[in-house]
Amino acid sequence: MPSLLIWARVQLFLMNNIPLIIMAAGMSSRMKNSNDNSNLSKDQIFQANNRAKGFIEINEKNETLIYHIINNSLTVGIKYFYVILSEDSIELQNYLKEIEKKLSVIIRFAFQDYYGNSKPMGTADAIFQAMNQFPILKSSRFIVCNSDNLYSKKAIKILKLESTHNSMIAYNSACLYFNEEKISSFSILKIKNNFLYKIIEKPPINLIKDISEEKFISMNIFSFFGDQVYDYLRNCKINKDRGEKEIATAIQNMINDRNESIKVFKICEHVPDLTHKDDIKLLNNLLK
Repeated sequence: MPSLLIWARVQLFLMNNIPLIIMAAGMSSRMKNSNDNSNLSKDQIFQANNRAKGFIEINEKNETLIYHIINNSLTVGIKYFYVILSEDSIELQNYLKEIEKKLSVIIRFAFQDYYGNSKPMGTADAIFQAMNQFPILKSSRFIVCNSDNLYSKKAIKILKLESTHNSMIAYNSACLYFNEEKISSFSILKIKNNFLYKIIEKPPINLIKDISEEKFISMNIFSFFGDQVYDYLRNCKINKDRGEKEIATAIQNMINDRNESIKVFKICEHVPDLTHKDDIKLLNNLLK
């Protein structure tokens, strides 16, 4: 009985101390290249053209998506954060240090090396570099997500509580307020018995238009065991069309090697997203 009690306490400690990795080193090229048709302020247009998307100030309180992600995570008991940044992100680093004090959380910075290229090498490479910079992640469980999507407390809590499998959230496309073009920028998930068996990154429009079955979308929020995912991130091949190492490729390779390696939780809810300047106005209204 004592050994079972100790085991239970260890599991509870690990569950309560699972960290969240936030990917925020992207170039935000679609945001910068988009037109403003929503009467944004001059300051918001400047931020949209110069800042990481998760660092754009939203609503009258000048809050950011990164702030809301961290605050939602804190609400469900997550206190440790790793934020993946570019080397030239001094302003964002200073902002995160302020958030760390304001919310009484712990934030560590990982930096994604561009390897001399003009843009980062993708999501799989971002997580891989973070795990190399903080080796404890190679032997622990963690949640990882984008910095430009506003994930609900419900979604974060589901992944926090799933302690036996690598896992992810699958969003019912009917509940996302996205048009077909926007959905085509995400990944479509094929699910069987609550486990992922295929992930299709940047799906073709004809697949999106197919109404023969429900469609579930990845918004890039996962829970991984570091020792199970690390090699797949390290060995992830560069997508020839997009020139990136994509997390979808690493996940598909994991599934190919071991069935039922990614447990899926289906959710019907919208995920506010920052991709284009028009999205800023929508979030201004949503987060009043």
